[in-house]
This record gives sequence, C-alpha cells and structure tokens, in this order.
Amino acid sequence: MNIVQIELSSEMSQILSSYHDKLPVLLELGLREWLKREPQEAPVLRDRILQVLAASGQVEAPKPYTGERPYVRHTPVSITGKPVSELVVEQRGSL
Repeated sequence: MNIVQIELSSEMSQILSSYHDKLPVLLELGLREWLKREPQEAPVLRDRILQVLAASGQVEAPKPYTGERPYVRHTPVSITGKPVSELVVEQRGSL
C-alpha cells in the first residue's frame, strides 16, 4: 500500500478527522465523481488517477478479456410463477 501526504486547511483537517478510517473510500468516491464531470480532454490524467487507485490496493481494476478461454453463452433458465419484479413490489409493500 502507498502513503500519500497532502496539505489541508485546519478546517478541512478537522472535518476529515472524524472520517479517518474511511478516507480511502471517500477519496475514491470523490475521484470517481470528479472524473464524471471532468472534460474528456484529459484521458491521460484520468488513466494516471486510475493507475494510482489500482496501485493503492483499495480499488481492483477489471482485467481485460484476453481470449484465452472461449466465451460461453449460457441459456436462460426457465422459471414459473410470478415475475420477480412483481414479487419485489409485493414484498416492499406500500410506501
């Protein structure tokens, strides 16, 4: 795992102190939100951020399909009874 040091204002430091054990998750969520809003002009920066997140061990990037194993399409399983969406609505009850 890597250690990253940052300088924060006293106010921000005080706010984050109560979330000390959740900082990696908060950082990941913040970066993901930032990347959603970021202009598409900076894919290199985005790739670098994703590399840093993956290197931290907090995020596992999906491995690309290498074609080593053939793709198998499974046939759907037939079921009887009510559709699952109806069961969910029934169990949820009225809001």
